Amino acid sequence: MTTWLITAEETVTADGAAPQLQIKVIRTVRNKTREEALVELHKAAKSHVPDSLKGTSRVVGRDSEGSFWVLPKNGKGHAACTIRLIEQIHP
Repeated sequence: MTTWLITAEETVTADGAAPQLQIKVIRTVRNKTREEALVELHKAAKSHVPDSLKGTSRVVGRDSEGSFWVLPKNGKGHAACTIRLIEQIHP
């Protein structure tokens, strides 16, 4: 079976600074099919709170590629986070 990584790609824009991308693995899913890993991705997207959005109302949505976006609700704030499922490749 495959190992899957659920990652959070967080883009943060500080006052007047250029946007910065931070990527981290928030969950590793082992010995699951892609369909089972997608269920874990959905759970992770619903429960993950990006550091830059703590204390902020947020909304979660899915894009056409199957990734989830965690955004500040009503456009308030300067951050966005994408939750993705990535297949780990072993060298």
